[in-house]
Amino acid sequence: MTSSTTGDDANAPRLLVTSAADAPERVAHGAVHARAIFSAATATFESSLVAVLRNRIPAGEVNERHIHADVEKVYYILQGEAEIECGPWQQHAGAGDFIFFPAAIEHRIHSIGTEDLEFIVIQSKVAGTPRGLAQQ
Repeated sequence: MTSSTTGDDANAPRLLVTSAADAPERVAHGAVHARAIFSAATATFESSLVAVLRNRIPAGEVNERHIHADVEKVYYILQGEAEIECGPWQQHAGAGDFIFFPAAIEHRIHSIGTEDLEFIVIQSKVAGTPRGLAQQ
């Protein structure tokens, strides 16, 4: 991310161009190799987005089942195949598919097939009370 100003600067740039290749990779939720492309915590302006990530799960690996109490997520699969779990529901997904995870529902993603699963994750805070659990 290119920026030469701090969060309190009214003239801070509102346009961010970030290379996923420049973001350090960290391992999260077991097998997810995540690169933070955008984080509201480090942005120079207010955003309803929590984060944008480029994630990779090696072929055959699965992330830990987990829950975000007040964050909903959208995944866009770039490469690979996945078995998705969200609450009691399961669905197969592959390259070109969008996946929506409501807040407050346990979920996980399993990389199936022979190639690594790569996907973009967009996370946003829920406005109001999360209703995910009410749907189970």
